[in-house]
Amino acid sequence: MIEYLTIPHEIMNRKNPLHYALFDYKNNSKMKLFITILAYSTMIYRNTKKEADHNFNIKGLLSESSILNRRDLSVSKIRKFINELKSPFFYEIKTLGNEINFKLSKEYKKNIKDSGFNKLEISDLKSISDVRTVKLFILTKIKPSGYLDLHYLFKVLDLNTIKRRDNKIAKIKKSFKSINVEAEYKHPANQNQKATEEHYKFYYDTYERDLSNIVGDLQINYD
Repeated sequence: MIEYLTIPHEIMNRKNPLHYALFDYKNNSKMKLFITILAYSTMIYRNTKKEADHNFNIKGLLSESSILNRRDLSVSKIRKFINELKSPFFYEIKTLGNEINFKLSKEYKKNIKDSGFNKLEISDLKSISDVRTVKLFILTKIKPSGYLDLHYLFKVLDLNTIKRRDNKIAKIKKSFKSINVEAEYKHPANQNQKATEEHYKFYYDTYERDLSNIVGDLQINYD
C-alpha cells in the first residue's frame, strides 16, 4: 500500500483550476478512493518520468493497510468508479481486467514539475468517516497553522446547500474538533461592530494535534 500522496504546492492555491477538483467529492468512500488512486498514479509518474501509459493493479488498493473500507468497496465498484471518473488530474483513466491504466493530464504534470510539494500520509485518513472532516484534515496538514476564511470553507467543504449560516459554522467547528485542532472563529461581536480584516476566519494551529485520537462522523497562500 502506498504511504503518502505528494501534493504540489501550487495546487493548494485556490486560483489553480485543480484546487477545488481535489476536494470535489461528497461521499467519504469516493473521496478516499480518489485520493488513493491519485497517490498511486502520482508516485508511478514521479518514479518513471515516462510520458506513455502507466498502470497498476486494483487489488493493491484493497490491501490490509488500505484506508479504504473493504465492506463498502469491491473490485467491481472500484472499476465502475474509475471508468466513470472525469477529473482534470487525468487525461485518461480506465480499467482493463484488474489493471488501472492512466495518463495524467498536462495541467497536473505541469504542477508536478514546476512546484515543490507536501506529503500527505494516507494512513492518517483511515479512521475518519466524514468527508468534510477528511477535507479539513488535508487542508490543515498541508497548512499546519494560520487561518482559513469562512466562505472558502463553505465552498470547499460543500456547505452551501445548508441554508442557515450558523449551522454551516457549527459543521466547521465540529470538523475541527474531530481532528483534534483548536480553532477560533473571529467575527464581529454584534451587528453594530464594524468588521475588520481578521473577521470571518477560522484561526488554528495543528502543532499540538494528537493524531492517535482522531475519529470522524476527518506558508501556502489560500487567498
